[in-house]
Amino acid sequence: MYAIWFLFEKSDDEYISQIISKLSNQYGSPIFTPHVTAYGLVDAELETIDKIVSESIDSIKSFDIEKNNISFSDDFWKTLFIDFNSNASMLKINTHLTKHLSKFSKYEFKPHASLIYKEMNDVEKQKLSDSLEIKNSFKISGIAIQEFFECIEEWKIVREYSLG
Repeated sequence: MYAIWFLFEKSDDEYISQIISKLSNQYGSPIFTPHVTAYGLVDAELETIDKIVSESIDSIKSFDIEKNNISFSDDFWKTLFIDFNSNASMLKINTHLTKHLSKFSKYEFKPHASLIYKEMNDVEKQKLSDSLEIKNSFKISGIAIQEFFECIEEWKIVREYSLG
C-alpha cells in the first residue's frame, strides 16, 4: 500500500518537524515526516504509481499553501492537524491522481498536515489546538510516494520528486 504526499520545503519541513517532535515527546506518540496527503492508500504496483505521479506534476512549480485553521477529529489519522486551503496546483495534481488512481481506491482530498497520531479525548485535543501558534503560509516543493505500514515508525518514502 502506498500514499502520495506533498512535501514541504526544507525550512517548513523543519518547522513542522519541531512541532511533531515536541508533541511526540509530550504525549509518547510516534514521530513521522511532515506531509500533506495528495492521495491516500493505493494498492497498486509502485511503477504504475510512479508513472502517474510523474505525469501529475509535469510543469508544476513549487507553490505556497495557506493555513485555514488548526483542527482535530475522532479519526486517528487526523487526531490534530493543520487544515489547509486548496489551491490550483494542489487541485490540478489531485485531479490527475484521482483520474488514474480511483480504479484502485477512492480518496477524498482534504489538504491537511497531521501534527500527532494518538488516541486522545476531545478536551485534550481542543486544549492542544488552542495552545498551538502556527504560521499561516507554507511552501510545497516536492511530492513523494510513501510505503504505508500500520506501524507509523515503519513508514518510508520510496520515491521523491522535486517540483519545478
